[in-house]
Amino acid sequence: MRTRLLTLLLGGLVIAAPVFAKELKIGYIHSQRIMAEFQESIEAQRTLDDEQKKWLDEAKKMEDEISKMEDELQNQSLLLSEEKKSEKMQKIQEKYLNYQKFQADVWGEQGKLYQRNKVLTQPILDKVNTLIQKLGKDGGYDVIWDAAVGNIVYAKDDYDMTQLLLDELNK
Repeated sequence: MRTRLLTLLLGGLVIAAPVFAKELKIGYIHSQRIMAEFQESIEAQRTLDDEQKKWLDEAKKMEDEISKMEDELQNQSLLLSEEKKSEKMQKIQEKYLNYQKFQADVWGEQGKLYQRNKVLTQPILDKVNTLIQKLGKDGGYDVIWDAAVGNIVYAKDDYDMTQLLLDELNK
């Protein structure tokens, strides 16, 4: 299997060799720098930071309220009946569950922070990607890399070997 894959890859390089006979025009971008220095991106990050600060403040208030309730229960525990203690513990538990739900709703995998970031950054990414495609075609580039992550962000269709690989795999 390993030998066949190596042969297939080498075969692809041999097939692609005529394409590489001409001089390639290669460029790169640094996406992290673009996001750090592009004014729209800076503004989007500022907006996201402001919104996250509000959520952090709200979470802090919830934490403080739970802590206050726990302190009150501890300070009054000798004076309270078991029924009242249980009732206060139940209220603390409810507050804590609400706090956990709030955290999950905001910072969870698909939470408000994630969704808001997506809403704020998607138009920026679309603008950047559209411009990369335009610069690639207009500038006669064969390949443009993203130095920050090592991915190709633009390549001429001539270099796409996906179908060749699929054809060989499906033989």
